Amino acid sequence: MEMAGLLGKTERLSVSLNIAYDVVQENGQKIEFGEIRELALQRPDRLRIMEIASHGDRGLTLFDGERITILDGDTNVYAQAPQPGDIDASIIHFVRDLQMRLPLAPLMLTKASEELQRRIQSIDYVEHTDILGAPAHHIAARTASVDFQVWIADSEQALPMRIVVTYPSDEGQPQFRADFSDWNLIPRFDKGTFEFTPPAAAKRIVFAAQLPPAPASPLPQGSRPEGAKP
Repeated sequence: MEMAGLLGKTERLSVSLNIAYDVVQENGQKIEFGEIRELALQRPDRLRIMEIASHGDRGLTLFDGERITILDGDTNVYAQAPQPGDIDASIIHFVRDLQMRLPLAPLMLTKASEELQRRIQSIDYVEHTDILGAPAHHIAARTASVDFQVWIADSEQALPMRIVVTYPSDEGQPQFRADFSDWNLIPRFDKGTFEFTPPAAAKRIVFAAQLPPAPASPLPQGSRPEGAKP
């Protein structure tokens, strides 16, 4: 709760994340992919996440106070949607309504401690360790949908050093892992940090969740296409 409270009340922060995640193949084998993320957050309503995947693809997630933007640098397409409010409202809209994934979203919420208290069903203190190069508390917890472990710095600033999330209900129980570095709780952002300029020749598309539903079949009730089997 101390870690979540610190993150929730911090007005500005930046951090680097070294991420790895499992992709379960059709034969059951788990293949690990990775990416580097550079995260910048400025409350009440600015967020920027730059991503570089292990195979070189680049991406951007941006909340600029007015719009939510997603850029896929590999295909040079981007999607935008109105931003509904502050960081908390925007993250909820991003995950729930736009159906986009943001694995560490609870830690970015202003009410991060309340969100964790609401979700966590059990929690255990594993050990005190120096394995990450500095003293840390290793904690394991479970929610209704995921198991997670977090290593929290044993210092004046209780910041996360590593997080491992396991999805026990998914086939193969894949994991998401993130190592944090270069925490800065008083960063200086320039004017362009949270501005979006589309790359040259970039094509704008819509979020899949914004696509209209497929039209209903024009066939009258009780009929079927010619040659169709009952």
